[in-house]
Amino acid sequence: MKRNLPTISAILYTSKTLANGEHPIMLRVCYNGKRKYKSLGISCKPQEWSDDKQRVKGRRANSLNPIITKELADAQNYVLSLEGREDYSASTIVADLQKTAPTRLTLFALFEERIEFFKTEKGKYNTATGYRTLLNRIKKYTNGKDLELFEVTTNWLRSFEEYLRCHYVDNSIRKFFDCFQAIFNYATTKEYIKETPFTTFQFSKKLNCQTRKRALTLQEMTSLMVYYFNRYGRLGIENNDVYGELSEKQYWVNQKFKPRGTTKLTTINAEQFSLALFLCSYHFQGMALVDLANLKKKDIKLIEVVDNDKFIKDSAEYGYDYAMAHIKKSEWYEIYVTRQKTTHPTRVIIDARSLLPYLNPFGSYISIDDKLDDDELEDYLFPIFDKNDDTVEKKFGRMAYMNYLVNVNLKRIARRLGFSENITFYSARHSYASALYHANVPMGLIAQNMGRNPAEIETYLKEFDIHNIYKANEKAFIVGQDDYKNIKREKENLERDKIRKELEEKGELELLNRLEGLWRFFDDN
Repeated sequence: MKRNLPTISAILYTSKTLANGEHPIMLRVCYNGKRKYKSLGISCKPQEWSDDKQRVKGRRANSLNPIITKELADAQNYVLSLEGREDYSASTIVADLQKTAPTRLTLFALFEERIEFFKTEKGKYNTATGYRTLLNRIKKYTNGKDLELFEVTTNWLRSFEEYLRCHYVDNSIRKFFDCFQAIFNYATTKEYIKETPFTTFQFSKKLNCQTRKRALTLQEMTSLMVYYFNRYGRLGIENNDVYGELSEKQYWVNQKFKPRGTTKLTTINAEQFSLALFLCSYHFQGMALVDLANLKKKDIKLIEVVDNDKFIKDSAEYGYDYAMAHIKKSEWYEIYVTRQKTTHPTRVIIDARSLLPYLNPFGSYISIDDKLDDDELEDYLFPIFDKNDDTVEKKFGRMAYMNYLVNVNLKRIARRLGFSENITFYSARHSYASALYHANVPMGLIAQNMGRNPAEIETYLKEFDIHNIYKANEKAFIVGQDDYKNIKREKENLERDKIRKELEEKGELELLNRLEGLWRFFDDN
């Protein structure tokens, strides 16, 4: 009598629950009324499993089902090889299957596995997006045909390189191949392949990965601020009498980003939104867009800064008691932020009044008289993220859209103002550093202000105090340049001397005394 062969199936083993709440997916071997199981090293939730199809369903299907298919096929082939034999059982079959080589994934499945890992387990959506972009480009190159890992050879990589050179600049090609190499390094550690083809691969010609940094001049930065003031004023109300109405489409809702929920959180137009963020970045010591987006009102501390120059001058001219009685203080924002890119702590000191035009439209300007409750303190400073819906995935989608929206509008403004080149949001950071550098601000202070490691620039660097920081920040604006202030002062002195001479000739000494008092007041303030 011919014996029946064992049956092999893939099941979700619900008798065991893993620490993440999922159940392991296993191969079940049934023979002579006995059942034995072999773990596939993967798992899923009950709602993701289809008993009828013995497959995973939903967004993880692409990464897990190829593993199940491969394991089932290997097991079925092994069972067929047993026909005619009698010296086996369910236990020996499982034992033999466990001696076989580790599961081998196809190239596409390997990518899906890593994409899912970085998104779900690590929450690194930027990394996952990089892998997804590369996978899509590979699919386009192969016309959608999947590959076994051993098919990706040195020659294949060289051919793929030539294909990329027809579509991308060298920087992008470098990023693609770094990502590709990381995928194969992972595959070798998991023993999906014995060695990576990148050990012998070399580019056909050297990649030029140097990027040209676009720093704006003081004149260009000033023209952007003048444009903002003329069009939107100190209260953020648009005035079309100066430049005319904006005829171009306002990039707020774009079909590419709409599924990610990136509808706008503010009523102001996209151009004002973009330019206000750009100028805030410059004022906030070149702060990156993602760090601006993560700022909350609780991160801002209002402090009063004493005008040391006036205090010293008054002490010298009128004495200590007079100087103490006439101390001049102003409101400044102090912000401690940890840069997302470098995790480096950064201290920002900025005159609060200078931010009024850019924060006021968002309802984010805070004065010394404002008393915010605990709920208001949790509000984001800029309407990029929503505190009631700020999951990692949602924040990633919004940041992708913000980068797109801001840079589109900045390029338009640059064209409107006749700039010779386009600008991007990063230009604010580079322009801030350039302005301070050319004003002879110490490199250590520039590095500290921008969240860089001072030890990389000056080994022996002491902490700069608040006075030095805000005095350095004055150099980022045309009105803070020494030449500008000296020329203005000389011009005012000439005009005052002329008035003094005229009043003395007319004998109007009382009026002259009153003017002298007013001049001293304005000089002090």
